Amino acid sequence: MKRTLIIQGDLSKVITAIPALEKFVINNPDCTIIIYEYIALFWGNKILVNNIFDNNTKDNYQRIKNTKIIKPDPYLNSDFLNGKINLADAWNQEINGNKEHMSASKIHLQEYEKVIGASVRKNYFSKIIAFQPFSNDVEFFEGQIKDKSCRSLNIKTCKELIKKIKNQGYGLWLITDRDVPVLNSSDFINIWPSEPRAYAAIMSQCDYFLGIDGSGQHLARSFNLPGTVIMGGSNTINNTYPDHFNILNDKPNRDYMPVGIAEFDRYLAEANNDDILMLPDSEIKELCNNVIKHIKKSVKK
Repeated sequence: MKRTLIIQGDLSKVITAIPALEKFVINNPDCTIIIYEYIALFWGNKILVNNIFDNNTKDNYQRIKNTKIIKPDPYLNSDFLNGKINLADAWNQEINGNKEHMSASKIHLQEYEKVIGASVRKNYFSKIIAFQPFSNDVEFFEGQIKDKSCRSLNIKTCKELIKKIKNQGYGLWLITDRDVPVLNSSDFINIWPSEPRAYAAIMSQCDYFLGIDGSGQHLARSFNLPGTVIMGGSNTINNTYPDHFNILNDKPNRDYMPVGIAEFDRYLAEANNDDILMLPDSEIKELCNNVIKHIKKSVKK
């Protein structure tokens, strides 16, 4: 029987699903893949192009009604929950049923998109750092932040990093989907991509990624950018690439936060991890120095 995969999730989950989906299509060329969000990221992928459909595509019912429908979820994978593998490998286990290590996802850009991305460099700085200090869960109020996922940097750490990077002459592109009242907008390149392919095109033209566990690091990895990922409450092996990025604040005493399966346990872990990024001044200084050293090593002027 032909098979249909239903793929749902946030941007990070969709990006990391790509290698496992490519493998599935190669082994099952008559399959159907239904994507609920961010399908534009798959455009230009010659392996997936004939098998992938938006969930709102006409005649999807006719396309899938006589197939075996599978809805994989990497967050429910046992090795993932035990902190042994990353999202891409968890997708592979759930989709393909084996433990082969997946390579990094690749986003395929068209030539005109690369030109648009390159114009950012021409109009601003010779070297650009993509900076994602906040998760999508962050809330801003009275000059402070609150992030229940325990991933966002605090304001003091953000401002120290911004000052250090600007002093080195690099441009900073702030990755955000909203206004950030706690930071000075004049410190950043004023670009606000409205859809995921524009986001990817700009990322492809940056020289370095600096940020937290979020979608930016997965896009940066897809374009083989060097970078630093500052960990908060989320698990390093699960959520980032320690074999590629410079990983900071990887604290062994944080509580595991089981996403999408054991919500009360996740709530308790969030409470215990709440101050994990509230670094003392000495640690902020050490972190900033580490970041600048790694940027200089990785980005040649």
